[in-house]
Amino acid sequence: RPAPPVALRPRRLSVTEIETWMRDPYAIYARHVLRLEPLAELEEGADASDYGLIVHDALERWVRAHGVAWPDDAEHRLAALFMTCLAERKLRPALRAWWEPRLLRIAQWVAEAETRRRDQNGPPHAILTEARGRVVMPAPAGPFTLVGRADRIDMDAQGGVNVQDYKTGMLPATRDVLAGWSPQLPLEAAMILQGGFEAVPADCSIGALTYWRLTGGADPGQEVSITPREVASLTKLAEQTWQNLLERIAAYDDPTRPYLSHPHPGQEPRFADYARLARVPEWSAARTENDA
Repeated sequence: RPAPPVALRPRRLSVTEIETWMRDPYAIYARHVLRLEPLAELEEGADASDYGLIVHDALERWVRAHGVAWPDDAEHRLAALFMTCLAERKLRPALRAWWEPRLLRIAQWVAEAETRRRDQNGPPHAILTEARGRVVMPAPAGPFTLVGRADRIDMDAQGGVNVQDYKTGMLPATRDVLAGWSPQLPLEAAMILQGGFEAVPADCSIGALTYWRLTGGADPGQEVSITPREVASLTKLAEQTWQNLLERIAAYDDPTRPYLSHPHPGQEPRFADYARLARVPEWSAARTENDA
């Protein structure tokens, strides 16, 4: 139950770290108070994170190059760009041969999905890619800064905004997004409403929160949108998520509030870098034995 002095507690976190703070506060303590960095595994090779970097890099370059325009030969040119990004990673031949067809399938899926979107809704008024945001908010122990980088933000001519995230792994469950356990996209939307992204007007409306799952497998891509049909208002969801964050910041500005490890059974993080440091395997096994 580590409860460090408030002066040692973090005053700046990223949007992605907020989910960690909810599911595993101890990880925030270990990284930002103890300043411990996880060690790479022995003989660690290229993994899913490298794959994700290639996908993000290619899509960022594509949007920066074309913006709202959409070339007729988009699929061919996008595939070539994916191959360029793959070659620049200088991977061993076997891994490159394994990933190449997957990336080509992603390029095809993205071209088709984007064409379909524009046929249905028309081209966006503006697109931002890898946009950096920052909001400073008041808190009991002093200003707290939230930072984030949105994979993509689309704006239409009517002031509607679609906040989009690319995933090459598992998507969060929609119920977890709505319940606040996976707050990344709602928090990015909230930052927009707070004026945290300079190029996006704060008086906009949040029209969609969208995930693209890009694996390149048998089903190379999947689009999942949390739309106003699923909640009363995505703007209200963003505002509620923001209020929840303010309450969490205030709670941890109390010097008696400890940074617990995995305090919510059933809501543990999928990957826990500090689980062994917190001795999670020991006490979780003991809890299981006692329950039995």
